[in-house]
Amino acid sequence: MPIENACASLSSQKIGWHDKKWTNWSNFTLNQQKITTKTYLISINVNKSIKKQYFIIKHQKKLINQSTIKTKKINKIMSNA
Repeated sequence: MPIENACASLSSQKIGWHDKKWTNWSNFTLNQQKITTKTYLISINVNKSIKKQYFIIKHQKKLINQSTIKTKKINKIMSNA
């Protein structure tokens, strides 16, 4: 049974003022936990995307450097011939 359903069933069963106050507090803390979890997951996804972008840029630079080295070698061979 999900936490939301448990809180909803508890709140429907509560009658007294103190109990209603408690269910309001539990719903508030449940919402806070959801927000915290979402924030944490968003930060994980952002970090993953940053790492991917860094890897792509690093890989592109490596490919550019390799092609530059090959071009220089070819030009050197052509100038010697």
